[in-house]
Amino acid sequence: MFFFFDEIGRLAENNLVKDAFEKTIFTKICTEGYCDINPLLGRTGIKKSDITSYLKQKNSPLYTLFSKNYVKSIEDCEKRMLPILTDMEREKTSGNNEYLDDCIYFCIIYYLFHIYNSSGERLDLAKKLCMAWNIDNKEYSLKIENGIVFDEAKVEITFISTINQYVDYLKTIEQVGKKLFYRGHSKLSYKLKPSIFRKEEWRFNEKKMYLELITKCPIEFESLDSHIEKLAEMQHYGLPTRLLDLTMNSLVALYFACESNQSFYGEIIIISQDADSIKYFHSDTVAVLASLPLFTKDEQQQFYSASCGCLNEVAFNEEVERLVHEVRMERPGFKSIIKKEDLRKSIICIPARKNKRLDNQEGAFIICGLLDEIYGEENRNSLSDLRLKLPDGKKSICIVKNKANILNELDKVGINKAKIYPEIDDVADYIKTKIGKTL
Repeated sequence: MFFFFDEIGRLAENNLVKDAFEKTIFTKICTEGYCDINPLLGRTGIKKSDITSYLKQKNSPLYTLFSKNYVKSIEDCEKRMLPILTDMEREKTSGNNEYLDDCIYFCIIYYLFHIYNSSGERLDLAKKLCMAWNIDNKEYSLKIENGIVFDEAKVEITFISTINQYVDYLKTIEQVGKKLFYRGHSKLSYKLKPSIFRKEEWRFNEKKMYLELITKCPIEFESLDSHIEKLAEMQHYGLPTRLLDLTMNSLVALYFACESNQSFYGEIIIISQDADSIKYFHSDTVAVLASLPLFTKDEQQQFYSASCGCLNEVAFNEEVERLVHEVRMERPGFKSIIKKEDLRKSIICIPARKNKRLDNQEGAFIICGLLDEIYGEENRNSLSDLRLKLPDGKKSICIVKNKANILNELDKVGINKAKIYPEIDDVADYIKTKIGKTL
């Protein structure tokens, strides 16, 4: 899934450069339909010193590149960069790829873009990149607007910079029979996936983390009867889970999109669902998916393989008997029948709001099952399928600008840190900051 891009010479043929372009730009475009390249253009205040500090901490060979001045030509870049990338690729081939992560791949592309001095020259490079991609991948039609690369055939981009604009935008997307949920990202680069799937070591140790937290903090969980309630509590305290936070309040999502990373665009992700497909915390399907953390990675993989096969309902339930048993321990009235297609679903769940933060945020969750892109080999983001689609079939993408102004507007209507985070330390911090601004 790559293209020939002669603007960067022989570097275009290096496998790490190919991987970096895919992971930094084109995977996001393929799975979501858009990508923010403003960081590559130098518009978001990323400092070279921040990059060198990170690379030094990671003990990355790229540190020697960034510790010197940027080169000013592709030829000089090839001479300086290719030997380092070749060594890194050799290490990766030998199985030593522990220092290769999304940030490292970003650094590779960032260095290539910064051969050029100005944001305009980097934008020209990006336009040539998109042109090459369009030629090689005819089903895409990439455009660039305000530093956002997007496929205009598949997504519609809306920029908002005031609450009034946001409210007007929401009026245009109302759909009969649909229930809307919202999620705010303070960066467009953030991935729409639960935290447990963001690092392999977390996914591989899901059961261990789940049981250890309950073991070490039993008082916090003793009043919680179900796995979904326990997962919600774990999510509240920051443990990686297969839950993805949503809110039923559009202004709360707007706050989350604006509260941090002020030099980056934020985003409101809007999830649209048929009202009758939404589950509550007592749902059998929710109980099944919430029981998955009680099983090891290998056991989960076996459940997934069984769900993809040709087994009939009886044979399938025999294959996942231990999962059925776990659900029955929590819900004695469970009929002991799991539909194999349910195991690979992502379900919107409205939880019992047993803590004040969840209540104030009007919280809901997506609880993810054994997703094809995680447990199988599909190269997509199935959660993106839940996004709001317009009548023409395009996904609606809402991008947030002027965060500081929006935060001031939200404060005037009572959406602020004290409302979103009602714990006493956060309320105290909000009061302190507000008083400081009035002096």
